[in-house]
Amino acid sequence: MQLRFVVLAGALLAAGSAHATTVADCERVVAQFEAHVGRRGLAGREAPAVLRKLAAAAAPRASMSDRLRELREVRDRARVRPDVSRFDADRLARGAEVALLCLQRVREGR
Repeated sequence: MQLRFVVLAGALLAAGSAHATTVADCERVVAQFEAHVGRRGLAGREAPAVLRKLAAAAAPRASMSDRLRELREVRDRARVRPDVSRFDADRLARGAEVALLCLQRVREGR
């Protein structure tokens, strides 16, 4: 009986932790994306502004609405960038979208 309870409790804990996304997880996603943008030069002439927005979105004390706003701005501005290739603009927009989805998942409690 005790063994069955231990196995069941372990399975529940593993299932819960495997799917739970936290703000800290999303901060790491944004910080990794920020580093990638900096290394690859995906943002062209606007790199300093884009990197500031990504840093603001990854800041530990930032509010959820501020994080989402900064990432939406990066995503939306990436799509109308004449100074970078379509490929780089697409990577910039998609990276911001991934970070947005992470934060939306946290907000929804998934």
